[in-house]
Amino acid sequence: MLHTYKLLLALFPLLLLSGCANPSWTAAGKIVPPVYKVCPLEGKWTVTQNLAPEGYAGETNLPAEGGTAQFTRELAVLGGYVWNKPSYKIKKVNSTDYLMTRYIALNNYFVSMNKEVDVVTVYANLNFLGEFMKINDATVIAFVQNKALLLRKISDQADSPLPVADTNIRDTNNESNIGTSGIFIGLKIPSNNGYTYETLWVASDDKKLRPVLTRNNIFFPRNSGFWELQVRSDLKNGTAELFARDTAVKDSATQGVSEETSLQQAQKRNTAIAIDYIGNDYIAIENITAGTSILQVLPVDKLSTQIGVKVSDLLGAKGLTAYRSAREQALRSLRDEGVALLDEVADEENFGLTRKNGHWYLQGRINYQRNGMAETREFPINIIPPANLILYDTLYLSWQNIKDRVPNALDVFTSPNKDIAIIETKNKLYIYGISDEKLDSLPMGEIEIREGETVIMAEWATGSYVDIWERAFLVNDAQVGENAP
Repeated sequence: MLHTYKLLLALFPLLLLSGCANPSWTAAGKIVPPVYKVCPLEGKWTVTQNLAPEGYAGETNLPAEGGTAQFTRELAVLGGYVWNKPSYKIKKVNSTDYLMTRYIALNNYFVSMNKEVDVVTVYANLNFLGEFMKINDATVIAFVQNKALLLRKISDQADSPLPVADTNIRDTNNESNIGTSGIFIGLKIPSNNGYTYETLWVASDDKKLRPVLTRNNIFFPRNSGFWELQVRSDLKNGTAELFARDTAVKDSATQGVSEETSLQQAQKRNTAIAIDYIGNDYIAIENITAGTSILQVLPVDKLSTQIGVKVSDLLGAKGLTAYRSAREQALRSLRDEGVALLDEVADEENFGLTRKNGHWYLQGRINYQRNGMAETREFPINIIPPANLILYDTLYLSWQNIKDRVPNALDVFTSPNKDIAIIETKNKLYIYGISDEKLDSLPMGEIEIREGETVIMAEWATGSYVDIWERAFLVNDAQVGENAP
């Protein structure tokens, strides 16, 4: 017995130590992001070749052949651009598959077929800069602004200090106050068969308006680049499909490479999809099937799941509490009205976004029947939408000032630079300058819209990103609008 007691005493510390370590099976399904002590592109590089000279032909501050690029954890310098505190994300890809998604064909001199390579995505201030495919430690292909540049490393160390004082170099982090702003505006347009969609580009330099650009469908920015979103309806079969694709990826029909995510509804009568909101990573839709209309918030990368995001997953415990409280209040109101056949089972996926007085608001929906007819009741969810759903939603003007200047204003969007505002009315979008947190006396321009058109997206760019976004839009079939100022 004494020996047994001593053995237990000896084993007890070991049991304590083993309890501090996770067993191997508990780590299954967890993704631990790597911590990079050095920048994945650390050093100084020179541009040896433009591999896609047919790309955007306008002016650019990207380095020409013989130019340099430098990267550290603190700065990224690429030609005439400087990004402070850049972020780097590494993914491993098959070289052949990856290059097929780009508008470029490379011979084996640059990269071996089907070789696994690292692709480094660079961000700054949550804005996408570009992707850099590492052929080896000394050779990189940079995909930036629809260009493909071959970079050779000439030093493992960047210059110290980096030449940020050069007057020809533009510091993107310090440009937010010089009055260069641009906005992608997504429009939902009523049609005989539901809705069509359009994207406008409005930009100004020191309150001098650039030509307004436009294209069909929704063109929107993401951390991985620029994407297109469209609804495809088949009236014959009564189906609707929602597609999102990376615009840098080639047409899958001709290249055999699919980089689309899609939501395809089952073939039921009166099936339709209406987009209510578009953000970087999520969209909010109204899904109409066989007379039943529900709201859904969907992740852009997982449209094919056909399952909306749950309130608890997106808004957390506080959001779920706010949702349940608001829903119960709406249910009580319906009970008081004597509504029959009411489904009172909580549906955490039946919620979305609505726009009012310069802000996006969360709302839930209850589906029920009254006198045999399907009806809906919306209710507000009293919680601020999280940043991963809506990155920017700030209004720098008072509604009193807006109404004083534009009495029939329905909505307004203001630039992070506080220099321009877009005022929405029933028939026009007015573009105003902002001075001292008030609208200027006269608009810089106006855009005709049809009654019933609504804004479902407003994505702002400032500083040098205005040029980057505008070039990407032009490369992807944007044209000067017919009624552009």
